[in-house]
Amino acid sequence: MPRRLSSTPTEAELEILQVLWRCGPSTVRQVHNALKDNRGTGYSTTLKIIQLMTDKGLLTRDESIRPQVYTPLQKREDVQL
Repeated sequence: MPRRLSSTPTEAELEILQVLWRCGPSTVRQVHNALKDNRGTGYSTTLKIIQLMTDKGLLTRDESIRPQVYTPLQKREDVQL
C-alpha cells in the first residue's frame, strides 16, 4: 500500500522552505548548497525531499527551464513553524 503524503511539512521540508522563502525561487543545487553545512545530507537526498514536497503540493516546479526552479506555494506566514 503506498504511503499517504501529509500536507504538513516535516522538519527537513521546513528547512528547505526557509531557504526558498529567504532566497526566492531556486534550483535543487542552490537549495542543497544553502543547506549542506547545517545538514550532512547529499544532493540526492535534497532532490528526493524536494520531489516529495512537489508531490505534496508544497512547491511548484518550473519545467520550462533547465535546471528546473522550485518555488514555495505557501507564504511563510501561512505555515506554522
